[in-house]
Amino acid sequence: MATYGEVEPGNFFISVRSPEEGTAATIYDSDGEMIWQGPHKKTMDFKMQRLFDQDVITYWAGQTGVLGYGYGSVHILDTSYNEIYTVTLNDKFVTPDGMARDSYIDVHEHLITPDNTIIVSAINITQTDMGHGKDGHPDTWIIDCLFYEIDIKTNEILFTWSALDHRDYLPLKDSKNSKGKMGGSQQTPWDAYHMNSVEWANGGYVVSIRYWWSAFYINRNGTMRWQLSGGGPGEGTIENDAHFAWQHDIRIHNETEKSVVVTLFDNHARSLGIRSKAESNGMAIDVDLVKMKSTMFRRVNTAMADPVQSRTQGSFQLLSYNTTGHVFLGYGSMCKFKEYDGDGKVVQTGQFGSVGHAQSFRLLKYPWRAIPHWKPTVIVQQGSKFTTDLFVYMSWNGATEHDNWQIYSIPHVNSTIEDAKLLASTPRYGFETHVDLRSVEGHYIIVEARQGNNVLGTSDGVVVPQSGQGELR
Repeated sequence: MATYGEVEPGNFFISVRSPEEGTAATIYDSDGEMIWQGPHKKTMDFKMQRLFDQDVITYWAGQTGVLGYGYGSVHILDTSYNEIYTVTLNDKFVTPDGMARDSYIDVHEHLITPDNTIIVSAINITQTDMGHGKDGHPDTWIIDCLFYEIDIKTNEILFTWSALDHRDYLPLKDSKNSKGKMGGSQQTPWDAYHMNSVEWANGGYVVSIRYWWSAFYINRNGTMRWQLSGGGPGEGTIENDAHFAWQHDIRIHNETEKSVVVTLFDNHARSLGIRSKAESNGMAIDVDLVKMKSTMFRRVNTAMADPVQSRTQGSFQLLSYNTTGHVFLGYGSMCKFKEYDGDGKVVQTGQFGSVGHAQSFRLLKYPWRAIPHWKPTVIVQQGSKFTTDLFVYMSWNGATEHDNWQIYSIPHVNSTIEDAKLLASTPRYGFETHVDLRSVEGHYIIVEARQGNNVLGTSDGVVVPQSGQGELR
């Protein structure tokens, strides 16, 4: 990690994708110190959202499979890390391997709406009549991309949209993905659409269809209101000179009846090749809904200085809890991120793994604050079997609010704090704080995590190792 200027406050939300299983959702602070690591599952799309006017964290967990899609559920945790809701999806789905799943939510989207519902993506493997000739054959196997709006409390499906049901504005001949177009089998279907984000809008939903290089505004009856295409003039219903391709993470802001701002992560460098030195961009496009024209008013990249080419995935986040104009880019298949100030200058960069091995579908930054429902942890080690020196290590997975530790000795494991003797006080630093002690009286040690003089959490008592006992875990 390198910092070149003033950054916005916040913590990094990363769910690392790698060839191995068990890539837990993890939060890091602005110095790269871990704050929280969740269950060791295959997780994606880890973020902070608002539900019933409260901050929550959410992540998808399940199994990934064909062409980057997956099947899983959405986990919603409160600021104490209690799982308050688990969202699942069951409908009539066909999978590539023919096997049933407990839940069919796809990895690409789960978004809590202002109505306290949730939008989730899904896929269905089906056959469709493509006709003869260049477009394929009558029984092409295809990945149909769908999204659902679901009631969070009950898992009741409130709305469903299917790409394949809307060939009037999504004709398959317009797909820019020719790979696998014949869709020869259920196991090897054609990925014609590749829907990778769905955004809530005042009058419906805004959908990113990667293989159309387009955003589609879908009305609540399923019809299309407008299309914004990155392929150049004439390809969408909105005239657009802001070229983008293979995009991810389309979001809308400041929506009115007359205009809207569209932001996205532009994976255009995929088309240009690694020798082009072109970088993936963050883009903000001002759309005039009266004149049906759009203008790109902000393109965020570092150009030739430090080009990063992301062929897949990626995120572009407005740090909207401030007015400085800072934005945050996660580079998807490249395990890097950058924060830019309002003038487009890089103020921080970071990397979270080796290129080609680690990646993150979205990498986001939020001002997360939490006090876990579990107790702090303390580990005591004997310094040497010939001395009474002790090494004390304190941590509290997920806690953001404590700034100091108090260390006490107690005579019995069930002793109260009134029976405790203060041994040391120390500021918190990093995920784990370490203190050396000498000649400790008492059989047990407890620690308190505090904010100033306010106690936020107290550990269980642990045995003080005696000379010759070694360490206690």
